[in-house]
Amino acid sequence: MTPPDRSSQDSDSVVLSAALRGIRRLRGFSSAETAAGMNLALRTYQDFEAGRGRLNIDYIHRFCRFVDADPDAIIASLAIGSPEFAIRCSSNKFMRMVMIGIHQLNEQLGDRLANVEARAVVAVVNASVRDLVESGSGGEASAWLQAGEAELRRARPKPGR
Repeated sequence: MTPPDRSSQDSDSVVLSAALRGIRRLRGFSSAETAAGMNLALRTYQDFEAGRGRLNIDYIHRFCRFVDADPDAIIASLAIGSPEFAIRCSSNKFMRMVMIGIHQLNEQLGDRLANVEARAVVAVVNASVRDLVESGSGGEASAWLQAGEAELRRARPKPGR
């Protein structure tokens, strides 16, 4: 899938809306089914999917649990301005795996993370990107992914006011 030309004017709301709608349709769910699966009123879900209102991280996680998608890819799609990224990562949970690795790095290095040289990070990221591009995929590691997702769920603060 080649990304369409995108204006720099696109807002987070437009990207979020396209990502959510694309993933929901890819999974074959209607808006009503998704709203029910997220335990939301249909109108509330429609507003969420349309990108109206503030970004709601809890809704993104609820959406992803229901449609079995990658919440980190949706959030990253906002940062890179590409709803296609979220759609492409919905099945293989690419960004979830990256975040599991980041979580492990944070846990293992702790305060020493602040001393990691930018040059080392760039070298590792570039090498990883080259390896993934050459191999065409990131491979399958479902047990690692499941254990890491469980750890991220435990580490994530609960929504609330």
